[in-house]
Amino acid sequence: MVTKTSVLRIVFFMLLLAAALPLSAQNELGKLGLGKLESFGEDIKKIFTGPLVRIILVCCLAGCGVAYAFNKDNEKMKRNIIAIGVGIAVIGAASLIVEGVFKNLAG
Repeated sequence: MVTKTSVLRIVFFMLLLAAALPLSAQNELGKLGLGKLESFGEDIKKIFTGPLVRIILVCCLAGCGVAYAFNKDNEKMKRNIIAIGVGIAVIGAASLIVEGVFKNLAG
């Protein structure tokens, strides 16, 4: 059965492919005028993989551990804490996940 969520995922993936298509048309991003965009993206990546963000994520994860310890009996709070912990893990590992996927696709 096709749900609204699966249709939205497919549409998002198609839009992502359509946006990335011009990047594969030329070998050099400078010919497309996207050289500055690439350096801007690298700057954003450095921000999310930098030491400050890692310190913040470690503090958030430690806070989740403390909140989990004090709310063992509260099932709703436990679900929220676990969801936040998973989100922190995904944010922390996002760069490695993306690099691993594209490394496997490239060769």
